[in-house]
This record gives sequence, structure tokens and C-alpha cells, in this order.
Amino acid sequence: MLHVRRFGSGPPLVALHGFTLTGAQFESAATLLSRTIHAPDLPGHGFSAGESADFSTTVSTVASMVSTFGGETPLLGYSMGARIALGVAIDQPESVPALIVISGTPGIDEATQRNKRIVSDAALLETLRRQPVEEFLETWTSTGITDTSHLQDSVRATDRIVRGQNTSSGLADALAGLGQGVQPSLWSQLDRLTMSVLLVHGERDAKYTEVARRMSQSIPDCHVIQIATAGHNPLLDDPEETYGEISAFLDGLG
Repeated sequence: MLHVRRFGSGPPLVALHGFTLTGAQFESAATLLSRTIHAPDLPGHGFSAGESADFSTTVSTVASMVSTFGGETPLLGYSMGARIALGVAIDQPESVPALIVISGTPGIDEATQRNKRIVSDAALLETLRRQPVEEFLETWTSTGITDTSHLQDSVRATDRIVRGQNTSSGLADALAGLGQGVQPSLWSQLDRLTMSVLLVHGERDAKYTEVARRMSQSIPDCHVIQIATAGHNPLLDDPEETYGEISAFLDGLG
């Protein structure tokens, strides 16, 4: 069973965090959205480090959690959490009245790219198995699209506290079971998303800007928001603007 963190008050929202984070990523969302946030620690992370980290199992587990709300609670996911949220919404569209995908992808649909990702994930897995988690996180948050070095020191410190709730072994399990290389491609099933969908991406994240554009062509009721000041993590780069757009989307659902 996944450990679920709850923040705030108001209408419920289920939120799924990204790789190396925990449900604590969404603590500030409760105030900015005026909602009760139900944020599970996903397998391999936080207090769910011992849970089975397998994509299909995780989708089923989260889908069961979401179904307890009777089809009345929106589902939000960021990055890895967005991929799982997409799986849940495709598998049980009747349980998800609205879906918010932040810097997420339906997976890798091209064989060569998938093989490259499997190789790169295997190398990252070896790094996780030999490095203390603090050392791994220092590198993870200093390079590539997960770089947080541009943020204010206080924001970066808070983010590192959230990530520091993880262990190397837990993150290794999560990468092995939930990484993009092993996730099935969901591109061909996007038309099953019958709910209203909001895709959020940062202007400085070229890869996921293109992913959002492609996804929007296959989702029947799709809205795309670009956060001008953000990269891969709009929730961290510009939380007020990002959560403001999400709030407007949710309020507009009636």
C-alpha cells in the first residue's frame, strides 16, 4: 500500500510526484489551489520505498486509490508521475473527471530511442547502486533538465529536503520498474482520454514542448499551457503562475 500525504482543505485533488521527489512536492499546492491534496509517495520513494516498482502494478494501485473518490477527483501528475497519471486515466477514464499532465510523456514509441533509453537508464541504475543518495542527488539537480541551480538558495534547499527523503536503493528500484525504457508506449491510446486534459510545459523545455504539441493532436478535449519562465519543472520554477493556470482550468470545469 502506498503511503499518502494529505495537505490543505477544500475539494480533493490526487497528485503524483516526479522521480527522486515524494508526495511532499505538493505541500505548497494545497494553499495555491485551495484544495485538499492527496499525494502518494510512489513506489521506491519516501515512505513507499519498499513497494513494488512496476509500471502496470503502480498504475493499478493508483487507479484503485483514485476510484475511491467516485469519479469526482481530478488527477495531476508531474514528469514520472504524469506518465503514471496518463496510464491511470487511460485504464480507468470513468474514475478521472479531469487530468493535468505536467512535463509528461506517454512513453517512447520509437524502437531505436527506446533502446537508447534502456541503455542510459541502465548506466544511471549502476550509478545509483554505488553512490550515496546525497551524492547522486547533487549531480541529478545540477545537470540537464533536472538542474535546479538557477533557483534561489532557499527554494533549492527546500527541494533537496524533499528529495533527501529517498534512498539510493529505493530510487534504483523505481528506475528499474518505472523508467521510460521499460514503460509501455501509450501514444496509440491517447484517444481514450475522454475527460478534459490540461498539458503544462515550460517554454525552456524544448523536448517536452514538442511532446505536448504531439499529444494535443490525439487527445479529444485538450488544453495546452506554456509557462514562459519555466523549464522541465514549472511547479518549482514558477509555482504561482503554474498553479494559477491549473486552478483556472479546474475552476472552469464547473
